Amino acid sequence: MKKKLAVLLVVAMSWGAASVATAQTEVQAETAKKVTKRVKAKAGDATMMPAPEVQLKRLAKGLQLTDEQQKQILPLLNDEYAKLKVIQGNEDLSPKQIQKQVEELRTGTIVKMQTYLTPEQKKKHDLVSNEIKANKQLRMKENRKARIGTKADPPAPVSN
Repeated sequence: MKKKLAVLLVVAMSWGAASVATAQTEVQAETAKKVTKRVKAKAGDATMMPAPEVQLKRLAKGLQLTDEQQKQILPLLNDEYAKLKVIQGNEDLSPKQIQKQVEELRTGTIVKMQTYLTPEQKKKHDLVSNEIKANKQLRMKENRKARIGTKADPPAPVSN
C-alpha cells in the first residue's frame, strides 16, 4: 500500500511540475507578444527609414549622382521601402527578428546600389555608412545605460 501511495505521489508531483513548466512557457510567450505590440504601438506611423525620394535626394547630393544613376537607384529604394513596410506590419515578428530582417534587406539593397556607383562614390558611401553605424552603436550603448541605470558597458560580443 505504501508503494502505491509513493508511486501515486511521484506521478502527481511530476504532473504538477510539468504543468507549471508549461504555464511558465505560455506566460513568457504571451509577455513577448505584449512587448512586441507595445513597441509597435509606440512606433505608430514612424518609419524605419525615410521615404525613397528623400533617401535618393540625400544620396544624390552626398555622392553627386548623375541623373542616370538616380534613375537606376530609385527602383531599388522603392522596393526596399515596400518590403520594410511589410516587415514592420508583421505582427508575428519580435523586435529582434524585425531588426535582423531589416539589416539583411538593407545590406542587399546597398550591394545592388553599389553596382551603379563609381569607385570614388563607393568609397565615400562606405565611409559615410561606417560613420552612421558607429553613431548608431554609440546611441544604442547610451540608451542601454539609461535603461539599466548603470554606467556599465554591455557585454562584449562573443567571437566565433
